[in-house]
Amino acid sequence: MAKGLEGVGYEIIKDPEEADLCVINTCTVTNQSDVKCRKSIRAIQKKNPGVQIAVVGCFSQISSQQIIDIGGVHIVLGNEEKLKLYEYVTEASHADAPIVRVSNLSREPFSISTIGQHLESTRANLKVQDGCDFICSFCIIPSARGRSRPRIPGNIREEVRALAQQGIKELVLTGVNIGTYRYHETGFLDLMAIFEAESGIQRVRISSIEPTTVGPEIFALMKDPASKLLPYLHLPLQSGCDDILKQMRRRYLLSEYKDFVLQALNEVPGICIGSDIIVGFPGETDEQFEQTRSVLTDLPVHYFHVFPFAVRKGTMAEKLKPRINGDIISRRVTVLRDLSDLKKDRFAGEFLGSDLRVLFEGRDKEGRWTGYSENYVRVAVKSDKNLKNQIESVRLTRVESGVASGELADS
Repeated sequence: MAKGLEGVGYEIIKDPEEADLCVINTCTVTNQSDVKCRKSIRAIQKKNPGVQIAVVGCFSQISSQQIIDIGGVHIVLGNEEKLKLYEYVTEASHADAPIVRVSNLSREPFSISTIGQHLESTRANLKVQDGCDFICSFCIIPSARGRSRPRIPGNIREEVRALAQQGIKELVLTGVNIGTYRYHETGFLDLMAIFEAESGIQRVRISSIEPTTVGPEIFALMKDPASKLLPYLHLPLQSGCDDILKQMRRRYLLSEYKDFVLQALNEVPGICIGSDIIVGFPGETDEQFEQTRSVLTDLPVHYFHVFPFAVRKGTMAEKLKPRINGDIISRRVTVLRDLSDLKKDRFAGEFLGSDLRVLFEGRDKEGRWTGYSENYVRVAVKSDKNLKNQIESVRLTRVESGVASGELADS
């Protein structure tokens, strides 16, 4: 969106109080997300009265009338239209009423006309897929983003080439359910041929992928020294209890998830495995929560994002009972987040004394250069050299609060 606006004469600035146009790209994954979006609109109006405001994305797709009812919003675009925001801004400045464009979500393969702008970064998100056919009981995303559809491979290739020309060295593949990618005969792992062919791109990381959507063939790529695919998997589990997984309408059993994780660990040396967990799903008993805690303690999953369950209007889970008390959910969230912190440090500690290849992104508040290793360990070093966007070997000497520190291996 930023790139498209620059193409019609806009300059991207950081201070909303000085802006002529403010764009809010919205989420609607929970009811609380909607509340935050409304607060953001009002906050901008207070800081910069009279500014042109565009509200785009998932909240717009689901609840465009709620946005209009707030008042003072000039453009409301759904997910089909938001990347063409630049086409509407001039029209909106002369319109007597808000411009609202929220169309039905396509089920056809798509392309993106603008190239992502990552001039200040060393890694770039690359969207390869959108939408989801998995109707989990807690999730509104299929309504907000539509059914699963692939980005056309030729269009992916164009952006990969452009990002390489910008100096990007690592691609992070994103989408809603990227493991379901299918364009004619091209599956998700077939896309690797595009990335391998572009010499400027040195690393490819999968952001998150649903269990059961890829098979063990992914391990052969990850452990192949000639492959750019990094030894990293983020596999949402959501619950360590089969009864809860069934209520969530997840498409796997705990035993299947365990088997895949253990096979990954066995076949790919040094692989990092992350996960997502929902705590306090309706009906989750103390015993079921304890089962999840036990699974996460014992299974070689190295960190997990923990989300308190929040009712989303319009999902099947909205009708499920009994609801779990908020204080109980908060305590459970704390327990698992503390466990995740412990396991993350423990994983990084396995590599003390070893050398990891790190792509450095910039300096932290302490003046150290920081970046991520191939297996997603956050690493910090002190150096007088300019390490931005450089890949260097670092010998780890210490781990603290989720960050491994060390020295450049060649220093």
